Amino acid sequence: MVMGKKKVGILAECVCDLPKSTLRNYGVDILYFLIETESGIFTDTDEITAENIISHMETGGKKSKSSPPSPDVYRKAFEKNLKRYDDVILVAISSQISHSCDNARQAVELMEEADAKRVHIFDSQHLSTGLGFLVMRAAELANQGYEADKILSEIDSLKDRVSTSFLAKNADYLYRNGLVPSYVKNICSALNIHPVLAMKKGKLSLKTVIIGSYDYACKYYVKRTLKGKINIDGKCAFITHAGCSIKTLQTISAEVEKYCHFENLNVTSASATISSNCGPGTFGVLFVRSD
Repeated sequence: MVMGKKKVGILAECVCDLPKSTLRNYGVDILYFLIETESGIFTDTDEITAENIISHMETGGKKSKSSPPSPDVYRKAFEKNLKRYDDVILVAISSQISHSCDNARQAVELMEEADAKRVHIFDSQHLSTGLGFLVMRAAELANQGYEADKILSEIDSLKDRVSTSFLAKNADYLYRNGLVPSYVKNICSALNIHPVLAMKKGKLSLKTVIIGSYDYACKYYVKRTLKGKINIDGKCAFITHAGCSIKTLQTISAEVEKYCHFENLNVTSASATISSNCGPGTFGVLFVRSD
């Protein structure tokens, strides 16, 4: 193991859904997405939360548009970190879901050539705490003194082993945000169908559906995700949710423990950006597959 002075600064976006305390402990700087509603533009997680945006939409709000930081915001973050480190790595949300990577690359083009060469934009091909796993691993390696090339190689290998999936309570919010057509929303509502979405090669797509009550769907999703899987890394998992009740989270946690014991099972709230796209009652069990 290489130990020494930290040479690489790690940057992440709030849509990694890691608690601020975790990011501080890892020494990760965070950039914030913006949420636009009828009432104005707000900074995700700082000025607006998942609970805020869900309440807004459930009480008649029609507008909820998220956007990544501007190129200028990225540029300032890169330049700030380059004063402290030899290189900077941005571990970004999937480029097939957001313009985050595009904005970050535009920021690099605005920088002096010598500085631009020290900035690395990593397309995670994930979101939420699936992205969070990559952020944490990058930060661990940076804190151990590894060079940028080694960190990028490690997280590039890791990204294919991260399992990112979610159960949506219904398809209403998915329809509002153009993720499913209207007939899918109507069928889901009429037949009590709950969509399961999963990340694959950078895209969030419909993996399957579960028919029945929401309580049944929660338990069946966990069972389908974990039962009999022999290649799960048991060190850490996340239950990441948008507006789930304490009772529901307790049920989900108990079901997870039934099928797989994790040394660290963390319950985290999704950002307003993630929540506004999937709706209340959505949750995922996210973990890493072993080699």
